[in-house]
Amino acid sequence: MDFDLVVIGAGPVGGLVAGAVAEKGYRVALVEEHREVGEPVQCGGLITPRVFDLVPGRETIVNEVHGAEIFGPAQQRMRIDAHRTEAVVVDRAKFDQAIVRHALKRGVKSFLGAKAVAGRYADGGVEVVVDRDGKQDRLTGKMLVGADGVQSVVAKWFKILRPKYILPGFEVEMTGVAGDPGFVKLFVGHEVAPGFFGWIIPSGEDSGRVGLCVREGNAFAYLEKMMRWGPVAEFVKRAQPLLYIAGGIPIGFPRRTYADRVMIVGDAACQVKGTSGGGIYSGLRCAAHCANTALEALAKDDFSSRQMRRYHKAWSGTVGKELRKDLAIFESFASLTDRQMDDLFEIFNQPEMVRIIEEHGDIDFPSKVGWRLLREEPRLLKYTGKALRAMVPRIGG
Repeated sequence: MDFDLVVIGAGPVGGLVAGAVAEKGYRVALVEEHREVGEPVQCGGLITPRVFDLVPGRETIVNEVHGAEIFGPAQQRMRIDAHRTEAVVVDRAKFDQAIVRHALKRGVKSFLGAKAVAGRYADGGVEVVVDRDGKQDRLTGKMLVGADGVQSVVAKWFKILRPKYILPGFEVEMTGVAGDPGFVKLFVGHEVAPGFFGWIIPSGEDSGRVGLCVREGNAFAYLEKMMRWGPVAEFVKRAQPLLYIAGGIPIGFPRRTYADRVMIVGDAACQVKGTSGGGIYSGLRCAAHCANTALEALAKDDFSSRQMRRYHKAWSGTVGKELRKDLAIFESFASLTDRQMDDLFEIFNQPEMVRIIEEHGDIDFPSKVGWRLLREEPRLLKYTGKALRAMVPRIGG
């Protein structure tokens, strides 16, 4: 089965790339190891409305969020209310399916329940071996795109470096969750989620996704402990689990996201914000660059590493600028002690600081509000020196 492009991974990113290339009349295969697109769910599903400028799926929205309640190590609380929709929560399985359905209508051929087990260069192209219920098929293509997540086999096959960090995470969908569904709840501190944070993402009037990521260690054990912690227990003491979700967040993208005839995108390329762990919007923007490079390569019949590098330059010169800043912020945050976090809560809880966050905060571009906060409160320099040292030379360049 011969194709112009083979895409491994039928998530939002893989679906966008496949659909955009097929729309121009090329033969595209979309390979997914699971039997159902969107399953198993591996994401909290909190995105900004601007995602729908890139892909369909507005009908999958289950809740709108206009603020956040943040709880510190000493159980202090900070409330941020933008008084407008800042983010939406989607039914993640249906969201993925909406994007892939859009791609299939444009001529993509899907292979579900097909696990990619080998990939190599062959006969002037790329060959992928997929296993479906013990039967192996061979797909050949002029190009291969790996949109196959944090443990990308495409990256492994073609010797593309792995992320700087992979943060273990665990989440549980629950019913009976208390609290205002218009507010995401965030929990920080070494006793709760060392090196990152915990969350409750409201997915309806009395339901929510309760989870965390940690720098290292057993995420499930930390989650069980977090749900007994005072501020969290307030929201989940009467809640019951519906679904468990395990996964990892890749942070710190490699120097190269391409090889001859090959590109990797999304979580496979670590195109994830280090500040929040979110990767849907950034991954989709990178997917658009990936699709454009693929179309250009097909038009020129040039699939060399030099041509594929155009994709890496395009996304790292745009989306990558924010991701580098987010990585620096993450590394500064991960090094804080609980005492330092308590000090930061005191600084951020000032009325003017809260106002700046409410007016200018953006979860897709967190570094923008960071500069405004630094200008307002120079004491933050004490805690962000490492981030600034990492960011300023890159911005200057």
